[in-house]
Amino acid sequence: MSTALIRPAVLGQEAPALGLSYLTLPNVRLNMARALVLFCFVWPYFNYTQMFADSTMEINFLPVFLAALIVPEVTLQSPMALLLALPSFGIAIIWAAPTAPLRLAIGILPLIFILNLTRHLRERGQTLIPGRLAYRLLKVFVLFSLLQSIDMNYLHIIPTPVTQALIFVLPRYSGEAYDDSGIRGVQGWASEPSGAAVMCIALALLAIDEKPELRWRILGLYGSLALLNKSVYSLVLLLMLTIGCLSTLKHKRYAWLAGLPACAGVIFMILHSSRIAELQSNLLVDGMSRESNHELARFGQIFFPLQQFPLVYKPPILFGSIVMEPMGLVPLVLGYGSVFGLIWIGYILLRYFRLRTLQAKPLAIISSLVLLMMTAPDFIPAVAAFAAFATFQKRHTSTKAGVES
Repeated sequence: MSTALIRPAVLGQEAPALGLSYLTLPNVRLNMARALVLFCFVWPYFNYTQMFADSTMEINFLPVFLAALIVPEVTLQSPMALLLALPSFGIAIIWAAPTAPLRLAIGILPLIFILNLTRHLRERGQTLIPGRLAYRLLKVFVLFSLLQSIDMNYLHIIPTPVTQALIFVLPRYSGEAYDDSGIRGVQGWASEPSGAAVMCIALALLAIDEKPELRWRILGLYGSLALLNKSVYSLVLLLMLTIGCLSTLKHKRYAWLAGLPACAGVIFMILHSSRIAELQSNLLVDGMSRESNHELARFGQIFFPLQQFPLVYKPPILFGSIVMEPMGLVPLVLGYGSVFGLIWIGYILLRYFRLRTLQAKPLAIISSLVLLMMTAPDFIPAVAAFAAFATFQKRHTSTKAGVES
């Protein structure tokens, strides 16, 4: 038996009483749940077609549901969040597409669980993402992207078994360049370049949350990724991260003086990037072709559900095969949950994400925008970044209380 369970009272505190709860191994289960979430965080994409031939899933989120079952006492810490989600499920079952309830469950339940788990761990003096893991993972991802770029465009340096293993494990992974001109960038161990950009912005935000003094180095790492990644998403997120880092400066006047030319430089790079030029060329020459629609589909997935609100979203089908399912948590719950979805998302933001008590507010806003509007709601790195900033105020409040006492 652990000595922590039988130690006597110290400084007037009562010793913890032995109970039946200890027979359920709460610490072991908690560590197992945390390990499962970390696995999805480090490796957020998985090729499920190896197990289910007809599967279209790409995001590695299933272990999070297993983690939620392992620690039900953490999952049920916010019963009101679960209860408020029930009407949205009812609306989706009655009026939405057959897959809408499942999509709502995949988007809502992991978020509630990871928010509760993050807060529960911080109350115990722990963190969901170990110290500096996000920063180290970001460096490894950028380095691997550099090796990918060299391997695809100049010299074959990645061993063939490694490439074959990644093709087997990752969805839509390719060991060859997307095109001969080098306009399209590399994807790291994501399913596509835009997915790599979203993964790395989550890593960057978590790294800055852990080590704010390294924010400029982290910004440089993300800028390097954008040069290798070359996706429109990476360029837009680079601009957002630049603004966020500049906004953390103590002297706001200097922040504005440095921010204007820095943002102008990033915008200039975006407008003159080869990816934007290629998209403009495709639109001018071919119009709204299948290729250009694939590039613009993400924007449609974000704004189409909002345009139909408060009506239940009916996803259109492009070219007979591209289903415009909602992208982002807000389009998902508003599209399939209607007004009840709006009530649920409002409750989540009011309960967990109070800007008045948050520090690093610009970075917190970026983390919320990424999850709420710019990526799949079950993308675990984005959920973890949102949870880190959403529960940030509780960590500082408890610390302050401890100092005062």
